[in-house]
Amino acid sequence: MLTRLRKLKKDMKRKKLADGKTIGGRGRLTDELIKKLTTYYGNAIRKNKNNLFSMRKDMWTIWMHFVSADADPQYHFCPTGENWWCKYNQTKFKNSLEKFKHKSSVPRAVMDMIKPIFKALSNPTLLKNV
Repeated sequence: MLTRLRKLKKDMKRKKLADGKTIGGRGRLTDELIKKLTTYYGNAIRKNKNNLFSMRKDMWTIWMHFVSADADPQYHFCPTGENWWCKYNQTKFKNSLEKFKHKSSVPRAVMDMIKPIFKALSNPTLLKNV
């Protein structure tokens, strides 16, 4: 994940995405975001070492959570309940969604560029060797 995301950032450095901006920069594909995505990806593998379905689901949860926003919530893969990490589902659990405001942490154009990496790295053939 780390290597592929860094390569994508380097290869797309000066190219414009669908939103007319480049892939890098503030609020986009930063080194911090790359580290975060890589850590979460590794956690999904380690947490679900004996369950390929759950491993893949947790990997796609990462992508869906980062692309989510009020206008297009994609939290259906996130864990539910009051004590889980997903603030949207915590708020939903407490029946106070009307108070919840969430601007996507990463623009859709950036996440769409990252999606093929998630697709490749969540391939069951690749993961069954983990």
